[in-house]
Amino acid sequence: MKKTAFAILGTFFLIIVSGYAATKPRIAPPPLRVEVITVRPGPLHVWVAGYWKWAGVNYVWVESRWVKVKPNKAWVPGNWKQVGSFWAWTPGRWEKINKKK
Repeated sequence: MKKTAFAILGTFFLIIVSGYAATKPRIAPPPLRVEVITVRPGPLHVWVAGYWKWAGVNYVWVESRWVKVKPNKAWVPGNWKQVGSFWAWTPGRWEKINKKK
């Protein structure tokens, strides 16, 4: 009976811990990869650099790519930042361009 209770408790603990670890990496992402910038498909495209994405137990590389420019917006790349003992990802985004007169 005690063995069964400990097995259930242990399994529950592992599920909770693995779910928590999957959302917040404790190790820094690897250095960025060097990628070759390919030929620009057109004047309305901007290069979005690749980045490391947390996949629950390790990082996976998301390749760089060309994306269409959004009118009056600039691409701000994402970044990793250490927050306490964890690493937090801020995704890249389009930001409105402030035009001064």
